[in-house]
Parts: sequence; structure tokens; C-alpha cells
Amino acid sequence: MNFYTIAYLENQSTFNVYLKYIFIFVALILLLVLFSLYMRKRIETKYRDLSIILLLIIVFMIGVQYSDYTQDQSTYSKYSQMVQFVHQLAKDQQLDETQISVNSTTLVDEVIIKTPTAYYTAHFNNDMSAYTLETVYLVNPDIKVINQ
Repeated sequence: MNFYTIAYLENQSTFNVYLKYIFIFVALILLLVLFSLYMRKRIETKYRDLSIILLLIIVFMIGVQYSDYTQDQSTYSKYSQMVQFVHQLAKDQQLDETQISVNSTTLVDEVIIKTPTAYYTAHFNNDMSAYTLETVYLVNPDIKVINQ
């Protein structure tokens, strides 16, 4: 069973989005270089053809980025809900946030929480605004804590 720390939850929400933006930014710079080479040497059409191909790749990547935008926002919202829950749980239990890990990256009912002293399951009300903790015991105590 995998458990995730607060550091993992905070870092996971932004890494993939930045990677897509970096790829689009590099492609735009390459397009500007190829277009300037084409404008300098208008007789050589290879730069024009490469510019057109790269422009089509950029349009495709922007289209993919746009279609993934709502999914990324939903995923970020779920990660941030779990981060807020871990912050609140640490405050309520008077623990350091780094001592708490959870078995889910999204806020769901019956999430298992690992603290230094015990394992708990959190039961939420219908709108996920309140929770109760119940001590649980693992059948298979072989766990993996994912920190980064």
C-alpha cells in the first residue's frame, strides 16, 4: 500500500503542467528561429517548410493543452483539497505536517492516514466539510511512503 506525504502532494500538482508549457515555449522559440532564417534566405524553401511543420505542431500542442486544461484544473483542485485536509489534520492532532501521510492523493471518504503512533481512517460528511477519525489496523503492514 502506498502512502503519500505532504511534500509529494504539494509538488505533484504542478510538475506536469510546467512540462507542457516548457515544451510549447521551446517550440515557439524554434519557430521564430526558423522563420527568421526563412525571411533572410527566401530562396531556400526548406526553412519555410520547417516553419509550417513546426507551426502545425505548436497548434496541435496548444489544442492538447486546451483540452487538458479542465482536467488539470480538476486534478489540481483535488490535490489542493487533500493538502488542505492534511494541514487541518496536523493542526487538529497537534502534529507536524511532515509526520502525516495518506493513502490517497485525492480527498475521498475512508482515506487511511498514517501518523507516527497509529493508523486512522477519516469519515467525511456529505459535502466533505467535516470528518471523524477512527483507529484502524492494517492487515498487511507492508507500506511504501512516497515523499517526492
